[in-house]
Amino acid sequence: MTPVASSFGAELTHRIESAFGHIAQTRMRDLPLLNPRLSVAAVGFRPWQSGWIGVLVTPWSINLLQFPTPDAPFAPARADAVFEIALPGATMPFMPARLDTLGEFRMCSLFSPAQQFADQETALATAHETLRLLFEPDDSAPANLRSASPTTRSQQDRPTASRRRLFGLRP
Repeated sequence: MTPVASSFGAELTHRIESAFGHIAQTRMRDLPLLNPRLSVAAVGFRPWQSGWIGVLVTPWSINLLQFPTPDAPFAPARADAVFEIALPGATMPFMPARLDTLGEFRMCSLFSPAQQFADQETALATAHETLRLLFEPDDSAPANLRSASPTTRSQQDRPTASRRRLFGLRP
């Protein structure tokens, strides 16, 4: 990773943690679905194709997030659009999102709510393992999980088998 990319990644991580930390302290505070053992952490953000992908841990969920680079913004999309993003280990469904403090991004829910995590250490280990599985797959991964072109599908056509396969669940 170049120094410029590394600097952008560090700045993006800080912005994500700040934005979602504020949400945790305001809009989400005191909601019963929160896991009080978890806190906000942006994990492993790295360049991928024309954007950045990483995992966001919060007291209410764990999500994959994809952000555009400043020179390649995302095209406008309907709120119910689903973008299949092909990563080396799986093709994952992302939905568009927006926060005033972060702008446009895409998110893919991994765990919501995040009640099953006993502590922050376990949630962070899960985030790191998810990224390892998505970016460093073993050679036994089916070829269709390693395709390289993202496509858009409507919400009713949203695939779930890839995410289930990633976490070892049956379709």
